[in-house]
Amino acid sequence: MAVGRIPEQAEALATAARLGNLALPDAGRLLAGTLPRILVRASPEAEALAAALGAAGFVAWTGEPADVPTDEQRIVVRSLAWEPGGFRATDSLGVQHPCPAASVRLLQRGARSHQATDITQTKETKFNLGRAVLSGGLLLTKTTARVKETTTHTKEPFLLLQRGDGQPDLLISEHRVNYACLGAEMKHATLANFNLLCQRLQALCAAAPLDDRVARPGFVAGQPHLSVDALDLALHLVSEARRRSC
Repeated sequence: MAVGRIPEQAEALATAARLGNLALPDAGRLLAGTLPRILVRASPEAEALAAALGAAGFVAWTGEPADVPTDEQRIVVRSLAWEPGGFRATDSLGVQHPCPAASVRLLQRGARSHQATDITQTKETKFNLGRAVLSGGLLLTKTTARVKETTTHTKEPFLLLQRGDGQPDLLISEHRVNYACLGAEMKHATLANFNLLCQRLQALCAAAPLDDRVARPGFVAGQPHLSVDALDLALHLVSEARRRSC
């Protein structure tokens, strides 16, 4: 059960703790920082709790992990072409997806973290006096194998265009889209091109709000560990919060 807005009354957290059968410090921790946040992960009375919180001035709702969309349900955009009143997105299979600007209900900017681990093995041979003495000069060296593990973390910015017409959402990632649609304005750096493309889409879909909550420090990391990806969960929570004007 998620909370998208907390009433301004001083006793609001105490009310959330009492209704959720939580200790006050736990309720404060769960609802700290940028909303929305998940207050209760599993409860047979979640619907009743959401209703009770709503009556107390909160904006709260229930959901299931299965409701959280992933990239498998999204169109990963490879290229764009501008059309009157909108654009046409092409995916990795070459399938085109027309998108009227009016069908976009929400734009979300964020960055997805990628982790890569590189393992290298080296061998070093050195003269070993002890082995030389013990072997009578037959064994003069000793070879040592060393394994080095290097982990790198990168973040790839993305723009998620969420549609309100029943069609799949569109995902534009910095390194997976062709920027030819920018024409003469295309830059040499991919990040500059990505930012410019975001600006164009934001201007084109002016009726859709732009939300960057998933990019704010601690928002994704502060989500509870569920059976879904934390970033996908955060995107879904923001989407549901926006439906409720939060």
